[in-house]
Amino acid sequence: MKTYSWLAVGIITLMLAISGITYAQAQGAQPMQEGAQQQTQQGAMDLVNVNTASEQELQQVPGMDQSLAQSIVQYRQTNGPFDSVNDLTKVQGIDDQKLQGMRGYLTAEKLNINTAKAEELQNIPGMDQTLAQSIIKYRETNGPFGSVDELKQVQGMDDQKLQSIQDYITVEKININTASVEEMQVIPGMDQTLVQSIIQYRETNGPFGSVDELKQVEGIDDKKLQSIQEYVTAEKIDLNTASVEELLIIPGVDQSLAQNIVEYRQANGPFGSVDDLSQVSGITEENMSTIRDHVTVKEEGGGLF
Repeated sequence: MKTYSWLAVGIITLMLAISGITYAQAQGAQPMQEGAQQQTQQGAMDLVNVNTASEQELQQVPGMDQSLAQSIVQYRQTNGPFDSVNDLTKVQGIDDQKLQGMRGYLTAEKLNINTAKAEELQNIPGMDQTLAQSIIKYRETNGPFGSVDELKQVQGMDDQKLQSIQDYITVEKININTASVEEMQVIPGMDQTLVQSIIQYRETNGPFGSVDELKQVEGIDDKKLQSIQEYVTAEKIDLNTASVEELLIIPGVDQSLAQNIVEYRQANGPFGSVDDLSQVSGITEENMSTIRDHVTVKEEGGGLF
C-alpha cells in the first residue's frame, strides 16, 4: 500500500513540475509576442516631420533618445524649419552615420494646411490651439485654401503671425489618390456619399490617372466635376512618403508588400528612383510592371528624382 502511495505522490509531483515549466514558457512567450507586435506596429509607423514633431513624437524614431529630440526642437526654434532631412546634421549629436539610421523614418516636408489636422498645426512654433482650430473651422466653412496668404482671413491671424509660420506651411490641392474621407469632405459640394463613392472606386480600380476620371464615379457629372476640379489633383503615389494604407490603393500591392516597401524605406532611406523597388522583398517583374504606372519618387521640396 505504501508503495502505491509513494508512486501516486511521485506522479503528482511530476505533473506539477511539467505544468510549472509549461506556464513559465507561456509567460516567457507572451512578452516576446508583445514585442513582435510592437515591432510590427513600429515598422508601419508614419513618417515623422522634423519641422512639426514634438519631442515625444521624435522619440518614437529608432535611434532617437530624449536628449537628441530636445536638441532638434531647440535647433528648430532657434534657426527655423529644416529645409531637408539632411540638415539634421547641423544639430549637435547627429552625424552622417547617425542620420543614416534614422532618415527612413523622417521627412521635412512643409505642412499642407488643406489637409493638416489640428494637432499637426499646433506643433508649428507660434501656433496655439485656438488658432489651429480657427484654421480648421475656416477650411470647413470656405473650402480648401487657395494660397498661404488666404490665412489672413482666419480669425486671430495677422501679418506678423503669418510671417512667423509661413516657412512651415504650404497650400496644395487635395490628392484624390491618397486623401482620406475627412480630407475630401473639406471640398465644397462634396458630401459623405460622394466621398465614399470616390474611395470605393479607388479601391476597386486603383489610383485615378487624371482628375477627369472622376466622371467614372457614380454621382459625378460634368457640372459636379467642374465645381470641384480646382480643389483636387490626381498625383501618383510617392514611394518616399506613402503610408502602408496609401500603398494598398495600388493594384498588385497587398498588406505584406506594402509593409515590405515601408520597412525597406526605413532601413535604407528614401528611394532614389522607382526602379529601386526591385530591391524590395516580394517585388517581381510582373507586379513591378503594374505598380510603376501608379507611383513616383520625389525629392524633398517636391521635385522628381
